[in-house]
Amino acid sequence: MARSTRWTRQREAVLEAIQQAKKHLTAQEIYHRVRQRLPGIAYGTVYNSLAYLREAGLVREVKLGDGPVLYDKRTDRHDHLCCRRCGVVLDYKVPHLEQLLKRVRRETDFQVESAHVLFEGLCPDCQRSRDEEEQ
Repeated sequence: MARSTRWTRQREAVLEAIQQAKKHLTAQEIYHRVRQRLPGIAYGTVYNSLAYLREAGLVREVKLGDGPVLYDKRTDRHDHLCCRRCGVVLDYKVPHLEQLLKRVRRETDFQVESAHVLFEGLCPDCQRSRDEEEQ
Protein backbone atom coordinates (compact mmCIF):
# COMPACT_ATOMS: atom_id res chain seq x y z
CA MET A 1 0.00 0.00 0.00
CA ALA A 2 1.40 3.41 -0.97
CA ARG A 3 2.08 5.90 1.77
CA SER A 4 -0.19 8.95 1.60
CA THR A 5 1.48 12.15 0.49
CA ARG A 6 -1.50 14.38 1.23
CA TRP A 7 -0.98 17.33 3.52
CA THR A 8 -3.55 16.94 6.29
CA ARG A 9 -4.64 19.14 9.16
CA GLN A 10 -3.32 16.47 11.54
CA ARG A 11 0.17 16.69 10.00
CA GLU A 12 -0.05 20.46 10.08
CA ALA A 13 -1.02 20.41 13.76
CA VAL A 14 1.86 18.04 14.61
CA LEU A 15 4.35 20.22 12.72
CA GLU A 16 3.06 23.38 14.41
CA ALA A 17 3.35 21.77 17.85
CA ILE A 18 7.02 21.02 17.16
CA GLN A 19 7.76 24.41 15.60
CA GLN A 20 6.14 26.33 18.46
CA ALA A 21 7.90 24.37 21.21
CA LYS A 22 10.78 25.91 23.10
CA LYS A 23 12.31 22.48 23.65
CA HIS A 24 12.70 19.12 21.96
CA LEU A 25 9.49 17.12 22.40
CA THR A 26 8.67 13.43 22.75
CA ALA A 27 5.85 11.90 20.70
CA GLN A 28 3.78 11.79 23.89
CA GLU A 29 4.28 15.51 24.52
CA ILE A 30 3.40 16.28 20.91
CA TYR A 31 0.26 14.15 21.20
CA HIS A 32 -0.89 16.08 24.29
CA ARG A 33 -0.28 19.44 22.60
CA VAL A 34 -2.05 18.42 19.38
CA ARG A 35 -5.05 17.08 21.35
CA GLN A 36 -5.67 20.60 22.61
CA ARG A 37 -6.26 21.65 18.99
CA LEU A 38 -7.71 18.38 17.64
CA PRO A 39 -9.32 16.57 20.61
CA GLY A 40 -10.25 13.45 18.62
CA ILE A 41 -6.79 12.75 17.22
CA ALA A 42 -5.41 9.27 17.88
CA TYR A 43 -1.89 8.64 19.14
CA GLY A 44 -1.26 6.48 16.06
CA THR A 45 -2.13 9.41 13.79
CA VAL A 46 0.41 11.59 15.60
CA TYR A 47 3.02 8.85 15.36
CA ASN A 48 2.34 8.35 11.62
CA SER A 49 2.44 12.13 11.09
CA LEU A 50 5.84 12.27 12.81
CA ALA A 51 7.15 9.55 10.48
CA TYR A 52 5.83 11.48 7.47
CA LEU A 53 7.35 14.78 8.66
CA ARG A 54 10.70 13.10 9.34
CA GLU A 55 10.77 11.44 5.92
CA ALA A 56 9.81 14.76 4.30
CA GLY A 57 12.76 16.44 6.06
CA LEU A 58 10.54 18.81 8.04
CA VAL A 59 11.59 17.56 11.49
CA ARG A 60 14.53 15.63 12.86
CA GLU A 61 14.54 12.70 15.26
CA VAL A 62 17.04 12.90 18.09
CA LYS A 63 17.93 9.70 19.91
CA LEU A 64 19.70 10.22 23.22
CA GLY A 65 20.69 7.01 24.94
CA ASP A 66 17.86 4.86 26.25
CA GLY A 67 15.36 7.71 26.53
CA PRO A 68 12.44 8.36 24.22
CA VAL A 69 13.04 9.77 20.75
CA LEU A 70 12.84 13.56 20.70
CA TYR A 71 11.65 15.64 17.77
CA ASP A 72 13.61 18.71 16.74
CA LYS A 73 12.39 21.56 14.55
CA ARG A 74 15.95 22.21 13.40
CA THR A 75 16.77 19.96 10.48
CA ASP A 76 20.25 21.32 9.76
CA ARG A 77 23.26 19.27 10.90
CA HIS A 78 23.86 20.07 14.56
CA ASP A 79 24.67 18.38 17.83
CA HIS A 80 23.23 18.40 21.35
CA LEU A 81 24.05 19.07 24.98
CA CYS A 82 22.02 17.02 27.48
CA CYS A 83 21.84 17.66 31.21
CA ARG A 84 22.01 14.36 33.09
CA ARG A 85 20.17 15.87 36.06
CA CYS A 86 17.16 17.79 34.67
CA GLY A 87 17.14 16.31 31.16
CA VAL A 88 17.21 19.61 29.27
CA VAL A 89 18.45 19.19 25.69
CA LEU A 90 20.15 22.11 23.95
CA ASP A 91 21.30 22.51 20.38
CA TYR A 92 25.01 23.00 19.72
CA LYS A 93 27.08 22.87 16.56
CA VAL A 94 30.52 21.34 17.01
CA PRO A 95 32.99 23.58 15.18
CA HIS A 96 35.21 22.00 12.54
CA LEU A 97 33.35 18.69 12.58
CA GLU A 98 33.37 18.55 8.79
CA GLN A 99 37.20 18.61 8.80
CA LEU A 100 37.24 15.86 11.42
CA LEU A 101 34.96 13.70 9.26
CA LYS A 102 37.27 14.19 6.28
CA ARG A 103 40.19 13.12 8.46
CA VAL A 104 38.31 10.00 9.56
CA ARG A 105 37.70 9.15 5.90
CA ARG A 106 41.36 9.72 5.00
CA GLU A 107 42.73 7.70 7.90
CA THR A 108 40.27 4.80 7.86
CA ASP A 109 38.66 4.82 4.40
CA PHE A 110 35.35 4.72 6.31
CA GLN A 111 32.63 6.74 4.64
CA VAL A 112 30.71 8.46 7.43
CA GLU A 113 27.11 9.01 6.34
CA SER A 114 25.97 10.87 9.42
CA ALA A 115 27.42 12.11 12.66
CA HIS A 116 25.86 13.35 15.87
CA VAL A 117 27.87 14.50 18.85
CA LEU A 118 26.19 14.35 22.24
CA PHE A 119 27.66 16.12 25.24
CA GLU A 120 26.30 14.96 28.59
CA GLY A 121 26.82 16.80 31.84
CA LEU A 122 25.22 19.47 34.00
CA CYS A 123 23.50 22.59 32.69
CA PRO A 124 24.25 25.92 34.43
CA ASP A 125 21.04 25.76 36.52
CA CYS A 126 21.82 22.27 37.80
CA GLN A 127 25.42 23.25 38.53
CA ARG A 128 24.18 26.15 40.67
CA SER A 129 21.63 23.93 42.40
CA ARG A 130 24.28 21.29 43.13
CA ASP A 131 26.68 23.92 44.45
CA GLU A 132 23.95 25.31 46.75
CA GLU A 133 23.16 21.80 48.05
CA GLU A 134 26.83 21.22 48.89
CA GLN A 135 27.08 24.39 50.96
